[in-house]
Amino acid sequence: MKNRIAVCLVVISLMFTGIGYAKTYKISVVSWPGWAPCHVADVKGFWKDEGVDVNVITTSNSIDNMTLFKDGLVDLTLDMLGSAVGMYMDGTPVVILAETDWSHGGDKIIVKKDIDPATLKKQPIGVFFNKPSVTYFLGKYLSSIGLKLSDTRIIEMESDTLTDTFINGGFGIIVNYNPAAMRAERLGNGKIVATSATYEGVMPEGFIVMSDVLKTIPHNDIVKIMKGWIKAAEWIKAPGNWKEYMKILNDHTFPDDPAFSEKDLRELVDAVRIHDKDMSFERNMKDGGVFEYLKNLKVFLKNNQMQTRDFEIDTIFNNKAIIDALGDQ
Repeated sequence: MKNRIAVCLVVISLMFTGIGYAKTYKISVVSWPGWAPCHVADVKGFWKDEGVDVNVITTSNSIDNMTLFKDGLVDLTLDMLGSAVGMYMDGTPVVILAETDWSHGGDKIIVKKDIDPATLKKQPIGVFFNKPSVTYFLGKYLSSIGLKLSDTRIIEMESDTLTDTFINGGFGIIVNYNPAAMRAERLGNGKIVATSATYEGVMPEGFIVMSDVLKTIPHNDIVKIMKGWIKAAEWIKAPGNWKEYMKILNDHTFPDDPAFSEKDLRELVDAVRIHDKDMSFERNMKDGGVFEYLKNLKVFLKNNQMQTRDFEIDTIFNNKAIIDALGDQ
C-alpha cells in the first residue's frame, strides 16, 4: 500500500510539473548512486546551461520506476540495460540511448550465514527485479556453484520489502542492491557470496526511452541532456566537490532515507563505476562494450530458454546522441 501511495503522489506531481516551460523533459531514476549525476546536473544547473529543462523524478525502487516509464509519465529513465532487453522481449518498444555506468559491488547476492549455498537447489531466491539484468548476474553466480537458473524459483519483491523478508527468515538467499543490500547483510545474519564487482560489467546501466517517445524529441535536445550528464559525471570525480556531493546524495539521491554518514556514502558511491568521457566512448561506440554485453546477454537468454523474443542490437541500441555529446566535449 505504501508503494502505491508513493506512485500516486508522484503521478500527481508530474501532472503539474513543467508549467511555464515550453518543454520539460521528465527523467525517472531510483535512489541509487549510479544515477546521482542526474541530481547533480539538476542542482548545479548543468542542464539549464545546455539550454534544456529537466525534471528528475526519484522513485524508491525499480518496479515503481518502470511503472512510471511504461505508463508514459516520464520521457526517459535510467535503469539497468538488461531490464530494457527484458521489456523489449515482453513487447514494450524500448531503445537504449547510452550506457552511463555499471554496478561494481552495489548489487549483491546475500545468503544466510548458516546456509551452504550449494544446498539451495529448488529453494526460492528473492530478487528486486525479475529481468535479465538481474538474472544474468544471478546466473553467473549459480553456475559457479554448479547450479542453473532452472534449479531455482525466482520471486520478485520491492527492494526494501525483500530485505525485510530476508531479515525475518523468509528467504535463504536474495539479490538486492545498496542501500537495502547493506541492511540485509548487517541485520539479516547475511553473508555476501558475490557482488556485481565479482563479474565486472555484468550489470551496465544507462538511459532508456520508448521508441515512440524518441521520435518526438529533437535529437539536439537528447544531446543536450547527455552533455549535462557528462558534465555532472566529471564534477563528482573532483575531490574538492565531495562535501557538496554528499549533501546532494543525502538530499536528492536518497531523499526518503535518514542521512547517511560519510563512511556509508563512500561505500555507496565506491560500489558503482560512473564512466568518464573516455570510458563512455569506449562502451558506447559501434561494436564497443554495450554491443559486447548485449551479444553475451543474448547467448545467456538462449541457453536458459529465456529469449521470448529475438532482438537485433542495432534495433534496441541507438548511440547517436551520446556519441555526438561526447564529440562536443
